[in-house]
Amino acid sequence: MLKKLPLSWSRYIPAGLTLVLGVGLSALSFALVWNWEDKRRDYEMHRRIDDIAIGIERQLNSDLDTVLALSDYMKAFSVVERSSFTSFVGRPLSVHPSLQLLAWAPRVPNLERPNYEAKARTETDPSFEITERGPGGELRKAGQRSEYFPAFYVEPTAGNETILGFDLAGHPEIRVALDQARDTGEMVVTSYPGLTQGNSELGLLAIVPIYKNSTKPTTLESRRQLLQGFVLGVFRGKDIFQTSLKGRNTDYLTIYLASEVPGKQEAPSLLPRTRYPVLKNLAGDGKIQQFAVLFQSSSQQVLTALAGTEREVKSNCPILDNPGPEYTACQRLLKISGRQWSLYVSATAEIRSTRKHWRSWGTLTMGMLWTLIPVTYMLTALSRSAQIEKLAGERVLQAEQLQTAYQQLELEQGKSEELLLNVLPAAIALRLKDNEHNIAESFAEVTVMFADIVGFTELSSRISATAVVKVLNDIFSAFDHLADRHGLEKIKTIGDAYMVVGGLPTPREDHAEAIANMAIDMLHEIRLLSLDHSEPFSIRIGISTGPVVAGVIGLKKFIYDLWGDTVNIASRMESHGITGCIQVTAETYEILKDKYTFQRRGAIQIKGKGYMITYLLTGKKDD
Repeated sequence: MLKKLPLSWSRYIPAGLTLVLGVGLSALSFALVWNWEDKRRDYEMHRRIDDIAIGIERQLNSDLDTVLALSDYMKAFSVVERSSFTSFVGRPLSVHPSLQLLAWAPRVPNLERPNYEAKARTETDPSFEITERGPGGELRKAGQRSEYFPAFYVEPTAGNETILGFDLAGHPEIRVALDQARDTGEMVVTSYPGLTQGNSELGLLAIVPIYKNSTKPTTLESRRQLLQGFVLGVFRGKDIFQTSLKGRNTDYLTIYLASEVPGKQEAPSLLPRTRYPVLKNLAGDGKIQQFAVLFQSSSQQVLTALAGTEREVKSNCPILDNPGPEYTACQRLLKISGRQWSLYVSATAEIRSTRKHWRSWGTLTMGMLWTLIPVTYMLTALSRSAQIEKLAGERVLQAEQLQTAYQQLELEQGKSEELLLNVLPAAIALRLKDNEHNIAESFAEVTVMFADIVGFTELSSRISATAVVKVLNDIFSAFDHLADRHGLEKIKTIGDAYMVVGGLPTPREDHAEAIANMAIDMLHEIRLLSLDHSEPFSIRIGISTGPVVAGVIGLKKFIYDLWGDTVNIASRMESHGITGCIQVTAETYEILKDKYTFQRRGAIQIKGKGYMITYLLTGKKDD
């Protein structure tokens, strides 16, 4: 056993510095990764909120379009029979799960009330009469007043029997919305209060005025005189959310949705002063009820938003970067039928259980371990350094011999590495040398390009095999030089097709621009090669941007390859492209449109994808 020799304190300095530096870097890495995790979580939550907002906006616009379509149908005919009305609304009712009913409420002057009731008894229900809500919420025969707006056509009838014949102007909250729709000539959206006591299901009511002559009068007075009636649509609030959020991640979230705040001006009453009395319980406050609801994803319930709900939802935003006092990080403004609605997303208390910073703690743990390992090693080495120094002289000769062998080994290793780098990217080759067997990574955004030599099969049939190989070698060698010049990664060649990608294995922000520049240079290069070989070479190029999975496959003749929808779409962009043109997807166009010029090709049928909007890249924009 070797005898320990006394050591000078100065020899401990490297170990001490390593310890201090390692702990400091570990703490710094911990803070940086913690901050990155928070930002990443905020980014993912932003995307979830955007997805929710898009779904609700599309669903509401689609639902309200059914009411507008029905209003256009009513305007197109002076008289619409019940059978025609039923036939027209059949399809909207079948394809919109949230649609509770569609109705037509004509304007019925008091003098014409007997005729309307008699007609309705003949066409629909022998017991039909114009009704209103009593003090206790019960339905009763409507009292005498100058005019009525009964629900004359109602589909589906089943389940909505109590609405048939109900005088909408007799309901205070609905009457104010009718006033607003009549005087503006526009669709009014309000909260649906239900017509009878006990009907507490939250809903949305859309009202569109219909005027005589099917045109919107230009003055307020003419709108009141020419009013023919109203088209109404009632939508179940719960079904609106369940349909629009189907397939979307709403775990641990609560959604607050509010329509545009109605104007504070009071709309004139639809019921002018006459000798007939107006019941006291019909007086409205002149304000349209705002549609404001709270959807709880955990229970799939839709609740009425109370006062202060909006403020509470804002303050519970799951995004950490949400400074007050407005708290707008979780807010989205929706465009619903030309109006601006507000959407807020808040988090439940359970979401905290998902906020784990295991990466930052893992980084700290690994940093401390990697600090302790060299420090321990250095301290152990110090105790043996004296003995090693004694043996150093004896090893000089052996070292010289080893050095010669090592140099030879390095020469051979250099050749092997050069060969390996011709097959794989440098970063991947390095990982393989480190004995990493399963190499697979996901990349959130890269740009993939496919290029194919047009007519090469015909060319190869009329020239020798040696000439074919030489032509391909000249073309692909030129492309390889372009890939190196633009810092891109060539993946492979398949026959006369060439595949290159930007943004991996080392991510870069300008991957789309680099691919675009290479594609432009490739068109120029192929023209030069056509002159050199006296052959009319031409290529098709397809480009797509998006996520991919990359990795090394195989045990023999292995390659570094890519998979994913982005690769398939890039291939389709090439195969469905135009000779001598660069065809790109809409995603690539959005990234490059500020710096490059494009020609919109429009929607084309893509195999396996349906119709896609594509563009032709024509060059760089002049600075």
